[in-house]
Amino acid sequence: MSDKLVTSSQSDSVRNMAIDKGVSRQQFQQALDNGSFSRFLDSLKLELKDIQPPKGARVRVLTVKVNQEREWQEAIDAASTKTMVYHNVRKIGRQYPPVEMGTIEQEIILLNFPNGGGNWDKALRWAKSKGLNRTNPREVFAIGEHNPALHTKLGQNPMYVVATTDCTFESNRYACSVWWYDSQRETDLCLAESFIGIFNWFAFRK
Repeated sequence: MSDKLVTSSQSDSVRNMAIDKGVSRQQFQQALDNGSFSRFLDSLKLELKDIQPPKGARVRVLTVKVNQEREWQEAIDAASTKTMVYHNVRKIGRQYPPVEMGTIEQEIILLNFPNGGGNWDKALRWAKSKGLNRTNPREVFAIGEHNPALHTKLGQNPMYVVATTDCTFESNRYACSVWWYDSQRETDLCLAESFIGIFNWFAFRK
């Protein structure tokens, strides 16, 4: 990967893209002033330099506001359009107690294996090698809440974002996720070993 500086032609391309998408001068300046554009550039740096995916995999970076104090059922409802009241994901909240830290901006690294060959344990080994931490379900629920069209942006329908701090349910290792399908979102509780398909994105943080 080249470390050469950004060229003027690349800067012009960004400007032209903003014009094509109907972004006004005021909106563009606001993105510069409030740090949105800076965070976008930080995410590119993180994705392309600091966090290299394993062979055949890919990473994406999201910044999301997470409320770790949120009551479990409320967090589920905010993330989901159709999680039923009897669903198992609603039964394991005691294993993820709220933490008094208010709402914070959290940078989330998503790992996906688009060509197959990925699984829960492989994803965790990679994250450990990069010094990344596991995410808890509230972080993944926040992704669902604030990114209702994430599957469209990432070009996968359906898709799952998997919280990587597991829990015990019915004497087995389970993990929470949010899945997207068309206009629907649902939180889920599945066996950790079941996250093996190309539609799974494993969530980690620094």
